[in-house]
Amino acid sequence: MTTTPTTRLIDPFNGPVEIGLRTLVVLADAFPRSYEVQSLVVFDYLLVHSDDIEGGPPGVHPKTPHRGGELLVRREALQRGLLLFESRNLVIKVFRDDGISYSATDSAALFLDAITAPYIEKLRNRATWLIERFGEMQEEEIRELARANIDKWGAEFTSESLLWIDEQVIR
Repeated sequence: MTTTPTTRLIDPFNGPVEIGLRTLVVLADAFPRSYEVQSLVVFDYLLVHSDDIEGGPPGVHPKTPHRGGELLVRREALQRGLLLFESRNLVIKVFRDDGISYSATDSAALFLDAITAPYIEKLRNRATWLIERFGEMQEEEIRELARANIDKWGAEFTSESLLWIDEQVIR
């Protein structure tokens, strides 16, 4: 009897590899600072949706309705991404009195320098803006920023959707 090998599909979009790479970009720019997972989740969101912050650069990803909800689903993929890049000695765990945080290693910037994709260049530019703007915030301040804005991020589509529904009902 023969068995068919199991194939595991990995979603390349917003999966552990992509989110892990984006997180590596942020950590490399912030080096040698370290951040908790929840702060990295918020940073990952702001990295690709930088235009959700007044005065921020254009977002790398398109504005979609209710994108603030992305904050609620990124954590697991981000943790798996951190584990992947930790296994490649590009990220390390930092054990602090208040918990575990993550930092880039000395090799992270060299690794990113070897990637010439325009997407990575955009991410690195946004990471510089992100760390300059939010990098010195305390972990609780970063969480509060997300709590205060999660309902606003992507809400600009709510009125548009309601108008479209009303228009359909009228016909």
